[in-house]
Parts: sequence; structure tokens; C-alpha cells
Amino acid sequence: MMKKIHRGLFPSVVCGLFSTMMLPGCIGNGTAGGNEVSVDSIPMDTTVYLDEANTESPKCQIKINFKYLKSADKNDSLTQVINQVLEDAFSSAHAGAASPRAFVSSIKESLAGDYLKDVQGSYQTDLKNGMKPDEIPNWYNYEYEINSELQEGKDSIWNYAVTTFQYTGGAHPNTWAQWVNIDAANGKKLDKSEVFAKGTEEDICRLILDKLLAEANKKLETDTLTCVEGLQAVGILLDTDLYVPDNFLLEKEGVTFLYNTYDIAPYYMGRFQLTVPYEEINTYLIKK
Repeated sequence: MMKKIHRGLFPSVVCGLFSTMMLPGCIGNGTAGGNEVSVDSIPMDTTVYLDEANTESPKCQIKINFKYLKSADKNDSLTQVINQVLEDAFSSAHAGAASPRAFVSSIKESLAGDYLKDVQGSYQTDLKNGMKPDEIPNWYNYEYEINSELQEGKDSIWNYAVTTFQYTGGAHPNTWAQWVNIDAANGKKLDKSEVFAKGTEEDICRLILDKLLAEANKKLETDTLTCVEGLQAVGILLDTDLYVPDNFLLEKEGVTFLYNTYDIAPYYMGRFQLTVPYEEINTYLIKK
């Protein structure tokens, strides 16, 4: 029986105020429902200081790079539908803004308010109590980065990958990703149930296991891992059986599955990104 155990992978978002620059730029092209579209981007890079007059004060660095589709036809409703899916994947709490630029601004402003709200009070109290510059604890410094990649995948499918890096003064930073496949013909997000045939999870997991063993051997610079028991001996699959993750991309050459840090392995092992070629997995796909 294949099962998935959910754990707290997604820490709360914390970051800060801004002085920002957002510059859209065309970086690619493709089609959506027969319409010519380009992949556009809105980057933003800003540093927020707890003391605006002192650039030596604790700070939060915020970087955002939101990629989306841009159509020459202002009445292209399909592209609008696809962009809504992209926004939901990038930051669902801020999706539905009037424009991509407004969407990025909304994220930025939210992070700004949260950072100041969470740490400025403690910082001011420490200063009043005589804290010296060399005594300022490192946890006042935050870093937050959200990047995205939008590419054409298998047939008429858009692959969208959003990666979030967050450091909020803990023992180590956290990084996680969300992957989405979108049917370019109708703008629909493709979930597992619409891609993989019912009842094939165990068969697909056997294919994934082969790739997992190879990748684990590579990461650990060994060739001794040959079975699940061997993986468990090094900390992989201790808390969960292998499963087909929600994070997958239908790429041009195969299906790539993503296991974020902590999904199936300890922090030091990082994430696992495993590709199964179509010649191996086609039997288990609903749409060949």
C-alpha cells in the first residue's frame, strides 16, 4: 500500500518593506489556444532596513521574479485564465490583482508589513535597553526570494515551477517548490488524477524508485543503495512510503517528479528531482 504522510513543509511568510524596481521583459514565446504569446517577467529586488536612516541596521532582503504570459491580443481571455493559474501557484493569497504588476506589488507590500510588524517592536525595545551594534542578534535579518520558470512542456502543456527560499533567523534557511502543468488549449491545471491512469500508483512508484536509488547513490557518492531498506538506512523513506507527488512536470522528454526537502528525506539530503522517460511511463498516462 502506497501512502503519503503530510508534514509541515511550508513555514509562514515573513519579510519586509521596500524600495523597489520592477522591470518587465520578454524572455520567450509560445502558444495558448492558438494565440501567439510571449513569456514575460516582473522582477523585484529590494532591501528593507529596520532603521530607514541606518543601512547598518538589521534588514530583510526581498527578491521576486514572477513569470507570466503576455498576449498581443488584449481580448485574449485564455491567456488571462492561464495567468490566474500562475498567480495561484505563485501566491494564492494575492491572486486576482488587476495586473501582473499589481500582483507583484501586493506580495511585496504584504511581506513589508509582516516584517516590520513581527520584528520592529522587539528591535526598538532592545535599543532602548542599551543593545550595542555588535550585540544585535542575527535573527533580526531575514531573506526571502520567490522565483518562477515558465516553459513549454509535452505537446500543448505549459510547465510552471515556483521556488521559494526563506531565511528568518532560524537554524537554517528553508527552500521549497510548487510545480504546475497547464493545458494551453483551455487553461486548465492538470492534477494527478487527470494525468496518471487510475490504479497505477504502485507501478509508477516502482519506476520512481529506480531513479531515487540512482540519485541517492549519486548524492552520497556510493553505489551500495539497491533497495528501500538501503534508503531507509541513510534516512530516506523513514516516515513515509514512496508515493506519486503532487509536484510533477510533463516535460518534453519525460515526467519529472519533485520531492521537496523533508518530503521523503532529512534536510541534509535536500530535494529529489527525478525524471522518468516517456518510453518507461507512457503506459500509465491517461493522455499519451
